[in-house]
Amino acid sequence: MKYQFAEFEVDLSQQELRRRGESIHIEPQVFDLIVHLVRNHDRIVSKDELVDTIWRGRVISEAALSSRINAARRALGDNGNDQLLIRTVHKRGFRFVGSVQIGETPEQVGKGTQLNQDKSVGPGSVPITVSVAAEVPNLDNVVSETVRAEAVAKLSIAVMPFDNISDDPENDYFSYGLTEDVIRLLARNRWLSVISRHSTIAFRGRTTDAREISQQLGVKYVLRGSVRKNRDAVRITAELVRAADGQQLWSDKYDLQLEYIFDIQDEMARQIAATIEPELSKVEQQLAARKAPESLSAWDCYQRGLWHFWRFTTPGFDSAESYFKRAIAEDPHFARGHGALSYVNLQRAFLDDPNDRPARLETALRQAREAVALDDLDCFCQCVLGRALCLTHQNDEALAALDVALELNPSFAQAYFAQGFNLLWYGRETEAETLIDRATVLSPRDNHLWSFHHVRAWTHFSLSEYDIAAEFARRATRQSNATYQAFAALTASLGILGDKTEAKAAAAELLRRKPNYNTEIARNELFFCNDTDFIDRFLEGLRLAGISKS
Repeated sequence: MKYQFAEFEVDLSQQELRRRGESIHIEPQVFDLIVHLVRNHDRIVSKDELVDTIWRGRVISEAALSSRINAARRALGDNGNDQLLIRTVHKRGFRFVGSVQIGETPEQVGKGTQLNQDKSVGPGSVPITVSVAAEVPNLDNVVSETVRAEAVAKLSIAVMPFDNISDDPENDYFSYGLTEDVIRLLARNRWLSVISRHSTIAFRGRTTDAREISQQLGVKYVLRGSVRKNRDAVRITAELVRAADGQQLWSDKYDLQLEYIFDIQDEMARQIAATIEPELSKVEQQLAARKAPESLSAWDCYQRGLWHFWRFTTPGFDSAESYFKRAIAEDPHFARGHGALSYVNLQRAFLDDPNDRPARLETALRQAREAVALDDLDCFCQCVLGRALCLTHQNDEALAALDVALELNPSFAQAYFAQGFNLLWYGRETEAETLIDRATVLSPRDNHLWSFHHVRAWTHFSLSEYDIAAEFARRATRQSNATYQAFAALTASLGILGDKTEAKAAAAELLRRKPNYNTEIARNELFFCNDTDFIDRFLEGLRLAGISKS
């Protein structure tokens, strides 16, 4: 089926929007939104209906919906002022007001298919069989020299079409959709050059060595995978390979019960993309560490800085700050360099002398704003800005910045964590826990994992669920890079619970790691907390466990 209006054509069989015959690249959700509005052009579509249809009833922010509506308008040459095609009906929803014609694809004409506006087929549905064959006789011409040069200059990856190893060839649509979603989500990382599916599709069905793929596409890394689906379950495998020598850097498999196939496709794409991003960063940090100091580029300095940063120590922050400043000196417009410097100052606000904290936070906020000014589409920069705003009690503004970070990259675990942290001190503990849990699922080997568990402990402490708070605090303390603050959360929780033996042991370990720790230090370290009751209960828990006032 095809829908035609103005200069545009929506082709459902190809899942494509075209203008005057030229394909327009848009995100799948934006395409689905346009389809639903066009398909129901004879009536007003409510916001709730769009959420139910496009997001399958998931909780989303008003900003997320507005972002998709604006993106749909931009794709159609429309805007919020003119509303030539998509009109906002105050307090009721949206309506597509263009004149729509319904046409047939050649295949449907041949079959004599009776076309109508079949509302039983939801937007975003994929045809039972999707043809993705693209025979390219000469693979040397798959990627132009310009694209190849850009891929070499940036960190680059090619996502190979996931193989359908099921018995039923009609399951091609699932592996095809999964590949599309992984490419789309990885491409949200502005520092990563992702080769388009139009180039990688030429390798579909071929057994090709990663080194050959590197030569043809000019990439440093290759992601490959497979899908085996039967009636009740699906197994997805994925592996990350270094193209230069074919070495496997990461691999995993996922066994899932098959209930809502497209939810699985979406979830697994996010999981894989979220895992690949930090894995690539770790590899790049190792490569940068091996280079001679005089040959470091801005990107290399940034990666070396990250390696030192993740140690979460004062010497590590010193070295990280030095490398991030050097990265900016190499390239003053390197947004992530400014964002990373801000991140150092945010972390130092927790660990350094409290007298230096106001200056640290002021500097961090300024640097974060500079980073966003240089690249407001970088999810990392928006996330750092949100963190800086949160720590300076500007929770409303932090909420907006972190929403933008999540819109830019819905696989970015750090943004989920940051928004959860922000909502906790906003008095929305249940939402906070959901977001932090999401961060943990997306990045189970994250350098911040101890922080994820630590803030989960705070969340349950805030809800007076001290036994659960103690359990998450224990999980935090088991991480090798956990700081004394995780032990403080454990001590306070056990103190409130009245378990004197365990509380005393936790307090002893806390004081071993931070010999001068007392309740006044604890109060000072909760500088970002808006809930005085939380602070009073936390200090009382520490006191009951044997931590002195000064």
